[in-house]
Amino acid sequence: MRTLRAAAELFAAVESIDTLVPIAVAIGCDGAPSPLDIDTRRALGLDDTVIDARIAAGPGALRALLLAVSGDQALREMLPRIAARLSSRAPHVLWMIVLMQSATDAVSLAAWTGEHRPPRVAALIVNRRRVVDSDGETLRALHAAGGDRDLLTHARWVEILGREALSIRFYRGLERAVSAIASSSTSATAGVRSEIALLNTSRLLFLSFLQAKGWLDSDGAFLERQFEQCAGKRGGFHDRVLRPLFFGTLNTPLRRRAPAARAFGRIPFLNGGLFARTRVEQRHRGLSFSDDAYGQLIYDLFGQYRFTAREESATWSEAAVDPDGAVDSFVSEAR
Repeated sequence: MRTLRAAAELFAAVESIDTLVPIAVAIGCDGAPSPLDIDTRRALGLDDTVIDARIAAGPGALRALLLAVSGDQALREMLPRIAARLSSRAPHVLWMIVLMQSATDAVSLAAWTGEHRPPRVAALIVNRRRVVDSDGETLRALHAAGGDRDLLTHARWVEILGREALSIRFYRGLERAVSAIASSSTSATAGVRSEIALLNTSRLLFLSFLQAKGWLDSDGAFLERQFEQCAGKRGGFHDRVLRPLFFGTLNTPLRRRAPAARAFGRIPFLNGGLFARTRVEQRHRGLSFSDDAYGQLIYDLFGQYRFTAREESATWSEAAVDPDGAVDSFVSEAR
């Protein structure tokens, strides 16, 4: 699997359990999938939400369990339950679940080790109608993880699907984006530019999590839409969008918002310090950064990654950027 596009196309093409087979092949489970009858499903603890189930063999004890499930139950709840049953009823197998849920357009890959009871699932959940670059990168990494030693391959699967590996790549990109934003202005000193660029990046990162929760006017692409609308007029994203959004909307109670703030739609009031002007910002009110630099942050970085509003737990780790310490670390650095 040479390109991100090829990996993304495997996710986007999922429409039936048959179209999960190429994903299983990509991770090295290329044996002909065997259907599971009702009795076998029950023996493995699979309940009636499973419409179809098949097993594709890989090297050694590696097996891909292909599942088509009904309903719209959160996979964060469903996958740990399936993993717990497989761990107790077929502990000798090194599992990778490859699952599709038509009702939510979700495709998921999930694996776990036998070290924890109940097992801690490491998973990737993809919206097949909106595949992002990090989804493709994760599948390419799983493809490259294959080898002759099944235990080592499976351990690599779990590591790749965990959040830490993805977060490292994301934060490296975030550091580069902060530097690019700071460099896009010649006003003030380099130190002042870096401080304000880091603070605004932290704010936009936090808003990306709110956007994932649907809290920004119920729009899953609120930031992108605001940027595009601003660019379609005369530009000036920092002055015409970010300042009124940060200081006139998010840090202002609804009853006190001006018409320009209300025009953003249903935006929550956040009673905290993140969206209050710092002393540096008060002294440098005229400092702004370029649209190109903000566009690179929003599209070239944030747009490549999947954001989740949920933190990790004892039974769950998702290959997505989450708010668990993310914003705090950047805000504390900015302060």
